[in-house]
Amino acid sequence: MSGHHLIEHIKAKPVRGAAQVEAESPLCWSREQVAKNVEQLHVLSRRGLWGVLLFLGVSAAALVVSQGNLLSGAQAELVQVIGPLPSADVLNVVLGVSWLSALVLILGRRGSDGRPGYSWYNVGLPAAFYPLYVFCDTTGSYFPVVFLAGLVLLLLEHGFVVCYTAKAIKEEAARLERLRD
Repeated sequence: MSGHHLIEHIKAKPVRGAAQVEAESPLCWSREQVAKNVEQLHVLSRRGLWGVLLFLGVSAAALVVSQGNLLSGAQAELVQVIGPLPSADVLNVVLGVSWLSALVLILGRRGSDGRPGYSWYNVGLPAAFYPLYVFCDTTGSYFPVVFLAGLVLLLLEHGFVVCYTAKAIKEEAARLERLRD
C-alpha cells in the first residue's frame, strides 16, 4: 500500500450536519413517521410467521416424498453419479453442528440494542437436510429430528422478534401520545 493510499484510508469521515441529526431525532417525528415505523415492526413480526409456514410446507412435502417410495429409482442413479452416499450418522452430526451454529447466530443477532435480526437461512438450512436424509435414510426415521430442529430454531427466532416488536410498538404508541399533546 503506497503512502498516498494509506493517507486516504485514514482520513476522517465528514461529520453529519446538525440539520441531518435533528431530522433523525425522535423529537421531530410526525404521526406519519410513527405510523410507518409501527407498520415496519408489524412486517418484521409477520416475516417470522411466513418462515414457519414455509418450513411447515417444505416439511409436509418431505414427509410425503419419504413415505412414498417415489425416489427409490432416483437413489440408485444418484449413487452411480456421485458415488456412495454418506451414512445417516454423518448427517446427524452435520445437522447437530448446523443447528448449534444457527442457534448461536440467532442469539447473536439480538444485537446490543435488543433489535433481533431475521434470516431466511433458518428456514432453508434445516429444510436442506430433508433431501439428504431422503436419499441416505430410506426408512424415514430422520423426519422428526429434522422437523424439530428446524421448528425450534424458527420459533425461537420468531419469539425474539415478537417480544421485540411488542415492546417497540408500545414505545411507538407512547410516542404517538406525546405527539398528540
